[in-house]
Amino acid sequence: MPIHPELEQIKISDIREPFPGPKALAFLERTRRTESPATATFGIGAHPVVMERGEGVVIHDPDGNVFLDFVAGFGVLNTGHGHPRVVEAVKRQAEKLIHLMGAVSTTRTDLLDALTEITPGKGPKRVLFGVGGGEAVDMAIRLVRYYGKKYEIFAFYGAYHGRPYGALSLMGRGVGRQGLQPMLPGVVHVPYAYCYRCPFELQYPGCGIACGRFVENAVKGQATGVAEPAAIIVEPLQGNGGMIPAPPEFLQELRRICDENGILLIADEVMSGWGRTGKWFAIEHSGVEPDVFVVGKALGGGLPLSAVICRAEIADLWEPSRDSSTLAGNPVACAAGLATIDVLKSELLAENAAAVGAYFLEQLREIADEFPMVGDVRGLGLMLGVEMVKDRQTKEPLAGAGRRVAQLCLRQGLLIYPSGGHSGNVFGFLPPLIIDRSHVDTAVEIVRKSLAEHQREVQAGHG
Repeated sequence: MPIHPELEQIKISDIREPFPGPKALAFLERTRRTESPATATFGIGAHPVVMERGEGVVIHDPDGNVFLDFVAGFGVLNTGHGHPRVVEAVKRQAEKLIHLMGAVSTTRTDLLDALTEITPGKGPKRVLFGVGGGEAVDMAIRLVRYYGKKYEIFAFYGAYHGRPYGALSLMGRGVGRQGLQPMLPGVVHVPYAYCYRCPFELQYPGCGIACGRFVENAVKGQATGVAEPAAIIVEPLQGNGGMIPAPPEFLQELRRICDENGILLIADEVMSGWGRTGKWFAIEHSGVEPDVFVVGKALGGGLPLSAVICRAEIADLWEPSRDSSTLAGNPVACAAGLATIDVLKSELLAENAAAVGAYFLEQLREIADEFPMVGDVRGLGLMLGVEMVKDRQTKEPLAGAGRRVAQLCLRQGLLIYPSGGHSGNVFGFLPPLIIDRSHVDTAVEIVRKSLAEHQREVQAGHG
């Protein structure tokens, strides 16, 4: 059942004007005059969407065009655009208290309780609030280093953890770090469980989880140069890296390695959390309980809010006021967070993500059979990706295909996620968790047409 019944009257992907229309072009020109090109505003293509308003699973531009949104603010709007209960919670809180620092907010306390109850793990927990996911990752780095009095942190090839310098140091792709060296010392990068492109040229599940053995050797080996390992940080499902879900056994191996070597396990669930993969958190698919959770994006329902949630013994070593920021735990954002959690629970959105996501994955795999340039279709719940290749046998990446397909879909009224992957050859889907099969059918048909057009471009030598 749609969250906004009135959307049943809206024709999805109704492009009424040549895209972008005259009003959108005027806004784009004004924006280009003043906004840095380094921002994400112009990341989708030459003509990004100018958003005027959003409702549920669609957005409207100033020219009257309607777009089906399968990006959801880069995985932020799990409850959709303008969910009435989230909007009402924000209004109520803004009328009472907008900001505080150095005092207790009743709303923030309620959210603290909710976060410690929802996240897996036994025993007492502690929460540190932030504003964005990258800030929360930086807090987690400081936390684990202070706790263990050790400094080395293992991160993975293809990883993305945010843009602050600490989080950027964990990034597993050189392009994001180029020109910004030196990075934070003590970061050790190791291969991720990227089964489609196994760095050991093995096949899952008969691989014996060689990537896990590699991590263990890096931690324990006398010749690896690792002296004081403090933590392993992992995305249970790499997002910007290419929508790559780690096998459960890999995450279980990381847990074992941490337990046997006195290392903390950090799960970065900024993108994959809050029902996105069909469970509250992606790591729950493996049964693993991390020592530290990093969450954000959908937590705030569209408002800036992130958090680090960890075992109490880890955080209780901090002295008062040792780690906080001015806007962390803003009461309006916390109110949105509480409402978001309530909507996720009461409307069974994780369950919907699992069911609709399975249908979506099946449909994508069916159309993949039509196009030799599709190498892999993967994901969990409503966090899915398609990897494009020049040849299925060699798996040579079709560089730039992720962004090109996203551009072609956009022209037809569908926003998708040009996640890029390791070689710029992946496009992905992060729709609101309120979508149903009819939305999937619309999206799949647009993707099919876009793949056909891109295939013609490649064959003509223009791709």
